[in-house]
Amino acid sequence: MNYLAIDTTNSTLTVVLRNGEQLLYTRKEMEKAEHSTSLMPTIDEIISKANMDIKDIENFAVNVGPGSFTGIRIGVSSMTAMSYANKAKRISFSTFEILAQNRGEVMVSVDAGHGNTYLAKCKDGEIVETDFIEAGKEYDFSNVLSTPAISEVEAIDQIVMKKFNKNAFVDVFVPFYMRKSQAERNLE
Repeated sequence: MNYLAIDTTNSTLTVVLRNGEQLLYTRKEMEKAEHSTSLMPTIDEIISKANMDIKDIENFAVNVGPGSFTGIRIGVSSMTAMSYANKAKRISFSTFEILAQNRGEVMVSVDAGHGNTYLAKCKDGEIVETDFIEAGKEYDFSNVLSTPAISEVEAIDQIVMKKFNKNAFVDVFVPFYMRKSQAERNLE
């Protein structure tokens, strides 16, 4: 079993490649708008390290959000194109699942920018419900977690492997947007 997984939803570009027992990964801090120019060379680099070809990848996985709107679009469109070209299976995962991995029942949050927060109640790594907390709105964040219990790479690997073993494949990568983009809000 092998897979290529990416996370482009935040300022760190994460690329994970599993080929049987071998797990390779790269994490790179990105400046704004660098994901679009760095993603493909980073994928090429990690596939070369594994002595593989992109055509060898059988499963593609991507973080569908929430997070940066542009980052989500870059990740979803790239993995859609590659999985389509390879006639490969698709696995989607979320930022909330990464944060909730290896935890029981928790509340997790993701910075939504401009003082806003994406919030999710999760149980055993699964999303139970979500909410959007606007800047200035009163909310008790004392029991809300915003960092993963394990490394992001380990969390991604565990999530993708769990979904692979459950045959939890998707036909289409669907971005997980919890609100309209800034451009859409500006039009209103």
